[in-house]
Amino acid sequence: MTIAVDPRFGRTARSSAQGGGGTRRRFPRLRKRLLATLLVAGFSGYVLGGFWRFTEEVDRLSKPVPSADADAIVVLTGGAMRLDYGLDLLRSGRGRRLLISGVHPGTTAATLARLTKTDEAWFDCCVDIDYVAADTVGNAEMAGRWAERRGYRDLILVTSDYHMPRSLLEFDRISGIRSITPVAVRRADLWSRDSLPSGSGLKLLMTEYGKFVATRIRGFLGMAPQDAATSSHVASLDRP
Repeated sequence: MTIAVDPRFGRTARSSAQGGGGTRRRFPRLRKRLLATLLVAGFSGYVLGGFWRFTEEVDRLSKPVPSADADAIVVLTGGAMRLDYGLDLLRSGRGRRLLISGVHPGTTAATLARLTKTDEAWFDCCVDIDYVAADTVGNAEMAGRWAERRGYRDLILVTSDYHMPRSLLEFDRISGIRSITPVAVRRADLWSRDSLPSGSGLKLLMTEYGKFVATRIRGFLGMAPQDAATSSHVASLDRP
């Protein structure tokens, strides 16, 4: 006896089998996509959370702090009002001497005195100028060497609010410095109401946060920057 098989049924059976195999193949791909999506979402959340904490830290550092004296004061150039803050601290007796780090080579003490409306006698007696440092790493290196030569261990650090967290990281790796008291100059254009970043402030904070993370990674990996370029220039900081 011969059994006839309807070709339609054969095709239907084969299609069902193929469809089941395709479904099984799709599941691993879906799992991989889901895992990748979760990883990206988790990493994005971590980055955003870190940036938010960084913003809160910048805001906190820019709030007034109780008076604290130190051996000396270090001002990092590059932002408005930083030098005015440092000179006010010097005149009020918060430190015995002031280092201005990262000054353009063509800028004299007389020019700085005139720009800040400060009696040049203060620069003659109590201010040293660093013309060598070109970045935050150099600022920390030069300040550390200057402090070591003069026997200073406790410093007040003056820089802009957004720049302070990264500056503290750089100064923290300088041996011989016992304590750093941060005095952050608040950038009014950086903030809107309720201590939230303004539009332009958000862009600046994001850029600075990237530099801050890079500095932390470098420190974690033990990749200390070279400081040989500053070693031969420290003596020039000493004023008669």
